Amino acid sequence: MDSPEPGLTEELQGQLDRLKQGDPSALDAARAEVIRLAGGRLEQLARRMLRKNPRLHRWEETADVLQNSLVRLHRALETVKPESARQLFGLAATQIRRELVDLARRHFGPMGEGAHHHTDGKLAGDLRPDHHDPADRSGEPSTIAEWTEFHEKVELLPETEREVFQLLWYEGLNQEEAAAMLGVTSRTIKNRWRSAKILLQQLLQQGPETEE
Repeated sequence: MDSPEPGLTEELQGQLDRLKQGDPSALDAARAEVIRLAGGRLEQLARRMLRKNPRLHRWEETADVLQNSLVRLHRALETVKPESARQLFGLAATQIRRELVDLARRHFGPMGEGAHHHTDGKLAGDLRPDHHDPADRSGEPSTIAEWTEFHEKVELLPETEREVFQLLWYEGLNQEEAAAMLGVTSRTIKNRWRSAKILLQQLLQQGPETEE
């Protein structure tokens, strides 16, 4: 996904500055304008993230995922004040990720319709991607349970690694594009990307967190 256009970035920055000022009479309008301005880019992000799991995509449309994620984002902006468009899109990606995790649990949990649905001649419990699916070639999670845990662990990465992981894995930028967006060298992006993958693997090896 391309970087925001300069004009869009400037407009977003103006609205984010209004949010930081904390004027009660302007907060609701500023939040609404932030979401309106970012809507197109967030739709692209929601579509890309949903497409990464075709099983879930069979049950949900991009528009619905986007709408619910925007509600989450509007709520998050009541307490979180992004400093820049870059931080805003990072916050938005987190909301989309959480929405997808909740949807996966709803559809493929013990009582979910997706967990018992037979499609393409596969058994209901066989949630692995098709052999032609790009997920088989990229090391992505192969089951709904793994996919859900994967997204949850991404949120536990340190901020710098999480930001790079998001740009490369979720948004589909290459390392040179990510470097230009973040204002760092390609070597820095390469190092952070390697670190993110190592840390994520370590987190996944710890297994899912259990509620006490």
